[in-house]
Amino acid sequence: MSLKHTLFACCLAFSAGLSAQAVANAVLEKSTVETGDTFTLRVLLNNSRTEPLKVDFKSWYPFLPPENILAETPWSHAGTRWQRQYTLVAFDSARLELPPLTIRMRTGDTLLTNPVEISVRPTPSGKEVSDAETIRDIVREPTVWTDYWPWAAGAVVVVAAALWFFRKKPQPVQQLIPAPVQAPVHEITLQQLAVLEQQQPWKHGKTEQFYAELSMIIRGYLERRFHIPALESTTKEILPMLKKTDFQAQQSETLRELLSQSDLAKFAQTPPPDQLHEKNLLKARQIVMASAQTSVHQKVTPPVANKPYSNYDLR
Repeated sequence: MSLKHTLFACCLAFSAGLSAQAVANAVLEKSTVETGDTFTLRVLLNNSRTEPLKVDFKSWYPFLPPENILAETPWSHAGTRWQRQYTLVAFDSARLELPPLTIRMRTGDTLLTNPVEISVRPTPSGKEVSDAETIRDIVREPTVWTDYWPWAAGAVVVVAAALWFFRKKPQPVQQLIPAPVQAPVHEITLQQLAVLEQQQPWKHGKTEQFYAELSMIIRGYLERRFHIPALESTTKEILPMLKKTDFQAQQSETLRELLSQSDLAKFAQTPPPDQLHEKNLLKARQIVMASAQTSVHQKVTPPVANKPYSNYDLR
């Protein structure tokens, strides 16, 4: 074979090796979103015969913390093309230049995706809370049976191991172990308020986030304690529902002020003065402690509404 033919064959082999090299890409479904709105990220991997191990988001944490990753799908593939989708949300308005993500392979290798950009705009709102635009519902990926096959396989292994163990060895006399007692709702809520007070988000420029979390904690307490749909109801809808329970009437005005100030901070971007943040935490504790010993006699039916509510609609 001549030198010319040898060089040509080497070029062909090198090109074939390049074409078979795995390539990773990151694609956002849209380049502009509003604060609190969700968006989808697709991670694509081409020319890989094995399923990737995981996608490392550590490079995005300065821009999107782990709690902003709401959902993910399993890896799906067609031939050597693999795909995985993530649902994310952003709460701070900014233009985010997100660096490449690292994909870890089962072989121990790593691949880098391309960087992406997304513009997060503040949600427009009027001076009144009633002027704010209705928050759109979160669209989640449908659940399929393959999402649970690792749990099913694990259960089969555990049952098989238990049958083998008890067949080979006499079963010892077991003592009855009392089931763990779950902490009362008001104690869990007070712990959540203590953590929020320790973090003091308002001192780090996150006043709106502070009132969003404070509102969610109080609404979650009311929903679990008095069996009302507080997480998906507005402030005006919550108070009439509480009148049908044993919620103390003298706490109604304190609750209304606390939820109204939280609504203004979240939706109208008009937070209370700085000296009121710790006082509002104290009001929240007073509401919880005042209603901790009351009993609930009636379960309230949620009000009829035509608008959809999402998991983040905390009005």
